[in-house]
Amino acid sequence: MESVKKKFESLQFIPFVLVNGMNLFPIFILVHIFLQNNREFHYLLPLLFFYCFKSTILFLIRLKTLPMRRLLFVAIGLGILGCGFGLLLNQSIAFGWIAGGLLGICSGLMFPSYMTVMFHERTLNDFNNKKSNQLYSLGFAIVFSTILFKLIDVSIVGTFLFLGLNLLLLASILSTYPTYTIDETIPYPNYSTIETLVLFFVGFFSVFIIKGDKKLGVSHFLLTLMIIMAILLVIYFIYYKKITRQRQFRPLESAMMLYKGMLTNFILVFCTLYQMINHGKSSLMIIYSLYLTSIIISPMMAKKIQNKERTIFYGLMFSFLLLIMHELFYVGVFTLSVITSIYNQQLNQAVYHYPVLPRDFRLIAKYRLGNIGSILHQLLMMATLFIVTKCAHNVSLDNILRSYTFKQIDTNAISVLDMSKYALLGWFAIILIILQNRQKKEAVFSK
Repeated sequence: MESVKKKFESLQFIPFVLVNGMNLFPIFILVHIFLQNNREFHYLLPLLFFYCFKSTILFLIRLKTLPMRRLLFVAIGLGILGCGFGLLLNQSIAFGWIAGGLLGICSGLMFPSYMTVMFHERTLNDFNNKKSNQLYSLGFAIVFSTILFKLIDVSIVGTFLFLGLNLLLLASILSTYPTYTIDETIPYPNYSTIETLVLFFVGFFSVFIIKGDKKLGVSHFLLTLMIIMAILLVIYFIYYKKITRQRQFRPLESAMMLYKGMLTNFILVFCTLYQMINHGKSSLMIIYSLYLTSIIISPMMAKKIQNKERTIFYGLMFSFLLLIMHELFYVGVFTLSVITSIYNQQLNQAVYHYPVLPRDFRLIAKYRLGNIGSILHQLLMMATLFIVTKCAHNVSLDNILRSYTFKQIDTNAISVLDMSKYALLGWFAIILIILQNRQKKEAVFSK
């Protein structure tokens, strides 16, 4: 028994890859199901449920909390259960809907709970991964991704089995981590049930409509959604400022976490849309591979940086400039992914040691704000595309979405996408400058 435990302890490079990969790997599987079945709507539902629950499950969790270590194993268990339903996909697509929803909940819960557990282990148990683990993680990510992508082409059922077995391996490795005891002195806040449910349902249906229209290549509900969301944002801003009790995070601190969520969504959503219409379907795999690689190597790079705040500011600005140029777009995606990952690590460090919430629930609050930022970016992106296409006249938003969903190169859409890219990068640059100037005037994440 002891030898088995030691064997699992020697595989500490695996969890980081699998936990991060659960944000991406199910997407490849569920997209393939949709494409394999002539892009019919009921075969799109597994992917939509994945996106919706992944983006919104953290809103519901704040009403009924669990210790993060337990929540991590619950997330893994739901992921394994989701893969089990995936094995029954050939019997009925309804099993695929359940699989997509469960994998979305797994993905949404796993990363924040895993990061919290790892912070506890480092802080309370002095439990650190070896430096060589990052290199092993990179090698494992390459091998795992290669097997997964090959399996997707051969057998979707086999792919679900492969993913489920690896989640079982993940649970076995994490079970060898030392236990810890947290001495909590800060009470858990009493969140508003109505506000929580509103955030969940608004987020859920916003993601459902945006992702659904984007995948189906239509924009039937987007204008209505944007008008409704604009009204709801005004109402929520008034509620936030005038009605609610004192918030745990200051407005600037919340803005920084929202901004990080927007950056990540820009990389994974707009950059893939932009490159797929410019260069075809191979660009999706390239961007996701660059993103996953950057997450794995960024901790090694962050350790060598002295002034991280300065590096993050100029690194983001430099990445925005690279993204403007067609020839250096992939370089820009990689540098932006690395800097965004380092920015995320800084925020995690700051929030974990910021005594405004019980220690076990600080990072999950940060990731909840990041999810809101992700949804806000999707709304901003679609609003920008809608306005630019209306002004350009030579291509419609439906044309762009159709080219994206059918993975077709559309030269007529390139100029419109360029204008949208410049507008979004301009917004990101302006917001970054405002955040930087505000940080010079007021302290953040300090009592």
